[in-house]
Amino acid sequence: MSRDAEHQAEVEAYEHVMSRLVGAYRGRITRVCRTVKLTPPQLCALETIQRLQRTKMSPLAEELNLSMGAASTLIDRLVTRGLVARDADPVDRRAVYVSLSASGRDVLGAACEARRGLVRQVFQALSPTERTTLMQGLGLLADAWERVTEGTPEGSTAAPDGPGCLSS
Repeated sequence: MSRDAEHQAEVEAYEHVMSRLVGAYRGRITRVCRTVKLTPPQLCALETIQRLQRTKMSPLAEELNLSMGAASTLIDRLVTRGLVARDADPVDRRAVYVSLSASGRDVLGAACEARRGLVRQVFQALSPTERTTLMQGLGLLADAWERVTEGTPEGSTAAPDGPGCLSS
């Protein structure tokens, strides 16, 4: 088998495994979200707001890889539910900040704990050696992805952080 054919087979195997992994994870994260009456994008928004703490809408939209309109709609729904607070900048009244409310922190905490419970179940299905091998392999994969910059479209941003933030 030629080197190119070998690499192509590895790429195809990687894509197949990642498709299975992401599909399984998304399905279970959707169920986790339902337990706290959130959608996966809402969970991602709450996680991002927590990480950014108090932020303006523009950086939040950028972090979420959403248009300002889509981010505003998402945040409007979270504000209506009392999970996110909006407040105006005292210096620039046009600027609006968003932050988690106490209720938002509670809901996010419950969602994160439910997700951790799910991860614990997955880890219990693996032996200690398999868990160690898995974590080493995932660390190597994360390192490799972080090193790759070639072929990245100009102006693209990183995917939102947080285990609940897998893009569709």
